[in-house]
Amino acid sequence: MRIIIDLQACQSDSRTRGIGRYSMSLSKNMVKLLIERGHDVWLVLSDKFPETIEPIIPIFKKWVPEKQIVIFTAPGAVASIEPDNLWHIRVAEQIREQLIAQLQPDFLHIASLFEGWGDDSVISVGVSDYEINTAITLYDLIPYILDDIYLQDKNYKEFYLRKIEQLKKTNLLFAISEHSRKEAIDLLDFKPEQVVNISAAIDSKFKPELLDEEKHSRLLSKYRITKPFVLYVPGGFDPRKNFERLIEAFATLPKNIRGQHQLVVSSKLYPGNREVLKEIAETHGLLSNQFILTDYVPDDELIALYSLCTLYVYPSIHEGFGLPALEAMACGAAVIGSNTTSVPEVIGREDALFDPYSVESIKNKIIEVLSDKTFLESLKEHSLLQAHKFSWKRSASIAVDAIEASYKKQTISYQSTSLDVNEIVQNILENIKVEVGVSEPTEEDLLMLRTAVRENMKNSKVHQLFIDISQLVTVDAKSGIQRVVRSILLQLLKHQPKGYVVIPVYSEAGEMFKQATNFTAKFLGDEVTNKEDQTINFSSGDVFLGLDLTAHLFPALNQVLRDMRQKGVKINYVVYDLTPLVNPEWHHEGTAIVFKDWIDSLAHYADGLICISEAVAVDVKEWLVKYFPEQKDKLEVEFFHLGADIHNSVPTIGLPDDAVDVLNIINHNPSFLSVATIEPRKGYIQLLAAFELLWQEGHNLNLIIVGKAGWNTEELIEKLSQHPELNNRLFWLEGISDEYLEKIYKASTCLIAASESEGFGLPLIEAAQEKLPIIARDIPVFREVAGEHAYYFSGIAGKDLAGSIESWLQMNKRGQAPVSDSMPWITWEESTKCLLNIINVSSKAS
Repeated sequence: MRIIIDLQACQSDSRTRGIGRYSMSLSKNMVKLLIERGHDVWLVLSDKFPETIEPIIPIFKKWVPEKQIVIFTAPGAVASIEPDNLWHIRVAEQIREQLIAQLQPDFLHIASLFEGWGDDSVISVGVSDYEINTAITLYDLIPYILDDIYLQDKNYKEFYLRKIEQLKKTNLLFAISEHSRKEAIDLLDFKPEQVVNISAAIDSKFKPELLDEEKHSRLLSKYRITKPFVLYVPGGFDPRKNFERLIEAFATLPKNIRGQHQLVVSSKLYPGNREVLKEIAETHGLLSNQFILTDYVPDDELIALYSLCTLYVYPSIHEGFGLPALEAMACGAAVIGSNTTSVPEVIGREDALFDPYSVESIKNKIIEVLSDKTFLESLKEHSLLQAHKFSWKRSASIAVDAIEASYKKQTISYQSTSLDVNEIVQNILENIKVEVGVSEPTEEDLLMLRTAVRENMKNSKVHQLFIDISQLVTVDAKSGIQRVVRSILLQLLKHQPKGYVVIPVYSEAGEMFKQATNFTAKFLGDEVTNKEDQTINFSSGDVFLGLDLTAHLFPALNQVLRDMRQKGVKINYVVYDLTPLVNPEWHHEGTAIVFKDWIDSLAHYADGLICISEAVAVDVKEWLVKYFPEQKDKLEVEFFHLGADIHNSVPTIGLPDDAVDVLNIINHNPSFLSVATIEPRKGYIQLLAAFELLWQEGHNLNLIIVGKAGWNTEELIEKLSQHPELNNRLFWLEGISDEYLEKIYKASTCLIAASESEGFGLPLIEAAQEKLPIIARDIPVFREVAGEHAYYFSGIAGKDLAGSIESWLQMNKRGQAPVSDSMPWITWEESTKCLLNIINVSSKAS
C-alpha cells in the first residue's frame, strides 16, 4: 500500500504540546513498521512553518526518501481565528486534498485533525471531489463534551463542529485511550470496529536522569527553584487543566509541608496566562517564591525536572490520555492524579488517585504522599513498572494492523488526478462557490491560487505510468501476448511503483489515449461505474509503456506519440517479435505492411524498445542498423524475460463437458503436447507429418494441439478438422481456458516446441513447472529459455522430427533424456520488476 501521513501536528502550535510529541513519536514508529512490512510511505508537511521543516526531514530520512516528503503550499493566511481568511481557508483545503489525491494514497493518516484555529495549519477530510481512505488520531472530544466552557466563541464553535462533521467521514479512528474510544462510539455513533484504542507511550529519552551537583544547581537556579518541589506539566492552560483547585489545594496544605515545598507549573505560556495564574496564586495567599511558572522548557530540562521533583501531580478534569503523567512516571517520579476520564488508565494505581473537583481531595492526597516516605517510594517504584507497559512500538503496530485490515474492506480505488493547473483552479472555484459566507476572490487571490496549485503539482513528485492495453480492452484473444499483458498489468496495479500512479489506457483508431477506468475496475473485480472514459492528460516525467501489441494503430498514433514526447513523456514499447518483417512469407501481406509502419514509428518516436528475449533484441538491433542507422544510437534496446506463474496471470477458467474424457485418454498413452496458435511458423505441418509416420510405424502415441486457428493455414486446419485420428489419438483443443491448459500439462508426457521462430517460448517454462520433459527446435530463443533442460531437434521434414521423437523415447526409457525439473524461471512479479528497472521506474512497489 501507499500510506501518506500528514504531519502538520508536528509543525503547528501543537508541536510544543502533548499532541505534537505524540504525533512525532507515533509517526516515527509507524513509518519504520510500514517500511518493514513493504509499504510505500509519503509524508506531507506545510510550507507555512518553514522553521520546522529542516528539523523534521532528517528524523524521517532514514526511512523515507526526501523526494517522498512533500511540502504543501497554501495561498495566503489561513488561520481560522481570522474571519477574513475564510476564502483562503476553503481554497487551501481543496488544494491540499487535490495534492494528496495526486499522490494516489491507499490510506491517509492525519496526525491531528483539530488544527488550524490559531495558526496556518490546513487539514480537512472530504471537502473535495476525491475519495481518500483516511485514519485520524483522536485525542479527545473535550470541547464537544464541555461545550459550555470551550465553545462559547461563535466562530470557534463553527470551526470545531465543522471538524467534528469531517471526523465522521473518516474510515478509521486511532483513539489514544479506551476512554476516548468509548466517547467516539457513544457520542459520534462510530461503529466499534471503526475505533481502535492504540493507547500512547513516550519517547525513550524520558527516563530517570541523575545530574551532577553542578548541573542540578544550575538548572534549579535557572527556574528559581530553591526547595523540594511539586511539579505539574499541564500541556496547555485551558480550564480543564484545573489550575485553581490545584493552587488552592497547595495553598491550604499544612504550614510545615507547604513551607518546605514549591509548586512548579511547567509549560509554554501564552499571552495572559502568567497574569491570570499569578492572580489566582495571590488570591490564595501563595508568595511569588512558592509558585513558579517556568514557561516553555526544552525536553532535556523537562526530563531533569521530572527526575528531580518530589511529587508530580496531574489534576486535569478531562484528558484524552494524559501524556505528561506518563512522561513523569517514566522518569521515576511519584505520580498522583485525577480519578476521571483516561487518567486512571495511565497511572494504573487506585490509591494514587483523587477527585479533581474537590480541593480537599487533592490536598489530602498531596499530604498523604509527602507525609509518608514509604508511600512516596512505592509510588516511584510503581511509576517505572507502569511506564514500561506503554510502548510506541505497540501503539504503531496496532495502528498499522488496523490500517491493513481496514484497507482490505475498502472499495475506493485509485482516481486519476491528471488535470492541468487551469482545470484544478476551476474545479476548486466551483466547489467553494456554493458555500455560504465565502466572498468573491480578488485578482490577487486568484493569482495566489494558481501559484499554489502550480507549486503543489510540482511538489507532489508523483508521475503517471501509462500502460497501453488497447487490444486487451477491445478483446481478450487469450493468446500468449494477451496472457503477458494481463499478467504484467495485474502486477503493476497490485504493486504501484514508487513515485508513480499506474493508469491503464487505450486508443481507438489511433486517437488520443483514454483512461481505461471501466475495464480496470472490472479487471480488478471492483464496481464498474460505466461512466465515460476520460482522455488522459500528461506532463514531463510521465512514462508511457506500450505493453499490448498495437501495430494496427500505426501510423495513426504518430502524432499522439509526438505530442507526448514533446511534453517530456518517456515512450517505451514492448516488442514480442519481428517475424512479420524478418519472415514475411509466414504472414498476410497486410501484416508485414502494418508491422513496418509500426517499427518505423517506434524508431522515430520511442525512447526505448524492450524485447521479451535476448534473441528478439538481436533481431531488433540488426533491423535498426540496416534500416534506421541514424536512430540506432538514440533508441535504447533492452530485453527481459517473461514470468510463468499462471496463477498470477489473471488465468481464465472453465472446463468443457468432455474435459474428463479427454484427460483420461491423454493419461492412458504417451501424449505429446504442442501449445501455440496455428500459423505457418509454428511448425505444425512438420509436427502432424511426424506423428502420421509414427502412427504408421505402430507407435501408440497421442498428439495434443492447444491453439486457436491463425492465418495462412486454411489447408492445415481443414486437414486437422477431418483427420481420421481426431479425438482418437489427435486432439485439437482450440481456445481453451488457462485452467484446462494447466490440467493438460499435468496429464501430458512431453512438450514439443516445433516453432521455427519465437519471441520467447512461454510454453517451455510452463511445461517445466509441471516437470514435463521438452523436445524443442534448435533455435536461439529456445536455447536461451531452456538451456540444457530440453532435447533439441533440427530439420523441417516430418521424418526429421519423427526420428527425434523416437530417439527421445529411447533415451527417456533409459532415463537419459534431459529433464526440465530444475530449469530456471521467474515469476510475473519478478518479470515486472525487471521491466520497470529497464524503463527507470523504481521496482520497489507499494
